[in-house]
Amino acid sequence: MTRSSVLISGAASGIGAAVARRFAQRDYHVIAVDRTEELAEQAAADIGPDSTAVGCDLADGQSLAELCERVGGEWRQELDVLVCNAGVIIPDHVVGLTPDELDLHIDVMLRCPIQLIRAALPEFLARNSGHLMATVSLGGICPLPASAAYSGAKAGLRAFLAALNTELWDTDVHVCGIYPTAVDTPMLQHEARAGGSALNFLSAVRTVEDVADAYERALDKPKLETYVPFHESLSARAAQWTPAIIPRIYPAFRRIGERGRQKYLKRIGG
Repeated sequence: MTRSSVLISGAASGIGAAVARRFAQRDYHVIAVDRTEELAEQAAADIGPDSTAVGCDLADGQSLAELCERVGGEWRQELDVLVCNAGVIIPDHVVGLTPDELDLHIDVMLRCPIQLIRAALPEFLARNSGHLMATVSLGGICPLPASAAYSGAKAGLRAFLAALNTELWDTDVHVCGIYPTAVDTPMLQHEARAGGSALNFLSAVRTVEDVADAYERALDKPKLETYVPFHESLSARAAQWTPAIIPRIYPAFRRIGERGRQKYLKRIGG
């Protein structure tokens, strides 16, 4: 009998590491992907013996193509779940980012998930089963000033997943996006210290275990969008309906967020 496998990108830390542990507890063989072989091996060691380390720079076209080839070839029969989780953020206004830095956000958080999903999809459709999952973000729904490239990549990923879900509506291949608010990860700590969007800190910062819980819920009862937490998605989606009003209300929310940032920095030894 072929074992069930899950491929998780960005598996060495933060949300990816927590989700990988949950899948390992469910007896999945975890294919742990991270930017370097060293990071991937660290992730595999933390996950346990039934894991495979894969170093892959997802921003490099050739490295990504090689990973996609393995998804559609070497792992084709065993892969049941694909988790596109890897993320990157360089906090700054658009004018402060170089073209390469702008591209990095799109490459890692939009182009890469699209290509990995495309690689896995033929076999999933042939079996009429499987889960295509991704860590999106409420930042892909409510735009984040000072993180516009990040918001753009995540918004594009949300649109892609929604369109793909419609294409697969009459199959048993499930499309699941997880939409957390700010989560206590190395990425958020970097944002807090480097001047990331104040809107990240409007409310309580969630834990990686909160997001891992959401992944398990989506695995057991698939749905297109799972919010962490749900109530914060309401204001994010309201902002999406009327984006032109955001510049008018942003100064007040920025002040609240800056107070939240200072509390968070104090908590992490800022």
